[in-house]
Amino acid sequence: MLRTALWLIVTVFMQFNALSQWIQVSGVPGAELGSYPSISSPNKNVVVVAGGNTNSPRVFRSTNGGLNFTNITGNITGAELYSVCALNADTIFAGNGGSPGGVGGNARVYMTTNGGMNWSIAIQTGGNSGFISGISFSKVNPDFGLIVSDPAIENDSFWVAKTTDRGATWKVVKAPNAAQYTNQNSIFVVDELFYGFGLHASPAKIYLTTNGGISWSVKQIGLTGNSVPSVAFRSDKLTGIAISDVTYPNIAITGNGGTNWQAINVGAGNSGIATVKWVPGTPVFYIAANKIKRSSDNGVSWFEMSTAGIQNFSHMDLSVESNELCAYALASDGKVLKYSGDPFGIDPSNTTIPVQYSLEQNFPNPFNPQTTIKYSIPEPAFVTLKIFDAAGREVITLVNSHHRAGNYREDIDMTRLSSGIYIYTLYAGGETISRKMVLLK
Repeated sequence: MLRTALWLIVTVFMQFNALSQWIQVSGVPGAELGSYPSISSPNKNVVVVAGGNTNSPRVFRSTNGGLNFTNITGNITGAELYSVCALNADTIFAGNGGSPGGVGGNARVYMTTNGGMNWSIAIQTGGNSGFISGISFSKVNPDFGLIVSDPAIENDSFWVAKTTDRGATWKVVKAPNAAQYTNQNSIFVVDELFYGFGLHASPAKIYLTTNGGISWSVKQIGLTGNSVPSVAFRSDKLTGIAISDVTYPNIAITGNGGTNWQAINVGAGNSGIATVKWVPGTPVFYIAANKIKRSSDNGVSWFEMSTAGIQNFSHMDLSVESNELCAYALASDGKVLKYSGDPFGIDPSNTTIPVQYSLEQNFPNPFNPQTTIKYSIPEPAFVTLKIFDAAGREVITLVNSHHRAGNYREDIDMTRLSSGIYIYTLYAGGETISRKMVLLK
């Protein structure tokens, strides 16, 4: 018994260290990025960095996991870039600050569908005060995306553009003015109903809609500060983290969709303007500032990750595929760090290896509209988890990918479905397991 227990302790320690390593893969010319570059990574192989000095925009792309980058700025000219969003190696959006120096103007979003060989203007704000502060697409519904800008005309409403066809077309809508400026890269998009961005206003606050922009609300995050540079929400639309520009290492976490916030200190020795990202399907969040921190309990506790002595990160992005996380962090001097291997969907409350396939009863049940489904996989297998209505029609595919052995959970939101009895079914390793659940609105 003692030998077994010791082996478990050593194994857990080794896994902990393995999870904490970032490695430098390459970099881009830091002198060409300007002071406010952005990074975007849609998958483990593709990384795009955008920025530039005054009147000198730059876009760099890697298609081999960050091993090397190529300048794909191409025919983009004029003002430098402040936001970027890559959907894949070919389709990329990049937004500028309206005028050289980011002082605002007729801000443009450029789009390429051939990996930067040619760029065209996807949309522009018009006016004299536009500044594209963020471009983002939903992880829940990848066809839905959002672009946010400062008011195109000073003191007018915020300029917001939405797409429901993965950026092929955009529709401009307005969000009532609640501050003079938005914050660069503070945009967050859960789905077509729940999204928002950080405001440049004191005290620190975010701007949020829960009904697709029909109405907006200002949410103070309970921290001092003049702006909120980064926000991340889980797909449950309840759990979120927001960062103030001056209080870090103090951050704000919410468990009720931004109505109430709690201050959490991530640890001494942490400072700077931070970026926060959520790992889809898990309670895991990452923060990059002067150092990189990781939380596996929705932001309550944090540990520092090894970054090979590199510090001061400008931005960070991550993706999940084949049950593995791949994250990239951009240092202020242009160095690019990579981290991979964080298991997708692992249930943090149970780390033992299961001995059989199982599907637990969802909790809570009945529910409205969020619930959690837990399941166990005893060996590597391709796993599918689907939800059907009472008539047997498939309504949601929750999981459809290869899993390693372990215990998993899926937090789901059925806001768009009607009350009734639903069946959820697990297919894995030749096994089929089904259970009933009740959505009661």
